[in-house]
Amino acid sequence: AREREKLHLAEKCPSYGCPIYPVEMSNLTSTSKIATRNHVMLTHMSNRPTGVNQDRIVMIPSFAADNSKIDDSNNFFIGLFDGHDDRGHEIASYAAKEIPFQIASTLNHLDKPPSPNEMTQIFTDIFRNVDKNAPSIGGGCTAMAVIRIGTTLYLANTGDSTQFIAIYHPPSKLVEEKSNHNKRYIQNMTRPSSEQLNLQGRISIHHQNKLHKANFPDEKSRIENLGGRIHIPPKHPMGSRVIVRSTTHHEDVGLAMSRSIGDAEWTEVGVIADPDVQIVNLEEFWNANNISTKDSKMFVVLGSDGLFDARRVEFVAKHLAYGFFESDGDIAEQMLTVGKKLVNMASPIKVKFYRDDISFVAKVVEL
Repeated sequence: AREREKLHLAEKCPSYGCPIYPVEMSNLTSTSKIATRNHVMLTHMSNRPTGVNQDRIVMIPSFAADNSKIDDSNNFFIGLFDGHDDRGHEIASYAAKEIPFQIASTLNHLDKPPSPNEMTQIFTDIFRNVDKNAPSIGGGCTAMAVIRIGTTLYLANTGDSTQFIAIYHPPSKLVEEKSNHNKRYIQNMTRPSSEQLNLQGRISIHHQNKLHKANFPDEKSRIENLGGRIHIPPKHPMGSRVIVRSTTHHEDVGLAMSRSIGDAEWTEVGVIADPDVQIVNLEEFWNANNISTKDSKMFVVLGSDGLFDARRVEFVAKHLAYGFFESDGDIAEQMLTVGKKLVNMASPIKVKFYRDDISFVAKVVEL
């Protein structure tokens, strides 16, 4: 029976790996594959009356490891897609399936592992292709993909979601009194509270992506040169919008980002799918930051604006580092509790206020 179950699972997985998707936080019954000692992924639906979570996350361990040209069990793919407009969740679902599939298919046709420049072009071509062929149903999504191939990490971003690398620098030793305080803090979901996390180690943030907003000069000039209209609030320029007269909604509609997947009505005025791609040679990164010699740890984080509009990257990174490296007991259970704490801390105290979909994924990266 066990062998039949393994075969059944294998038959359901694509050739490039078995995707792991998060479960709506309110429906979680166990950690399962959602949280382990090396990763956590969580999503929580907004309090919109539609009752639809528009965020999508996918993680594929051992990504494309069946491909002999890039064989490495440490490879992985992580994607996060934040949908918007009425049917943005459908575009996000489409992108979450198509982007890893098309990347794996492209890699499979190469004669050797791609160079960094080749991989950057692969990302660009595939994001453009997914955008071009996305269902024209009214809606779009951000797109983030982090891929490890051998000792190279690629971080691609289109839109206004957030991703970064964090390094945890441990203390010489953990102080029991502080550990007990942090454990009580993480488990306490009551708000407001004067308590704060007192991480005993130190966090540094690296390779945080640039958000694609229409107020930035390069984005602004591209859109305006194609006849696009941009609204930039004087006191809150990051709240800029690309305005089009929508035939779907029969009114002016503002898009909160200058790059996205889908959003066909905005494509005509310069909203593009081209990602920014950061390339990290892990061996060089390890040595430059003395990760091995200082017993430091590295992890990568991707999150939707529902989390990062409410909390700074350092706040999120410290909480995740506590769960991964300073908590005791069952690490998977601790990571799930930390994840719920982050959702709690990113939500408004009063339930009557609007809460966006909140989604994030974090994974420890080892050399």
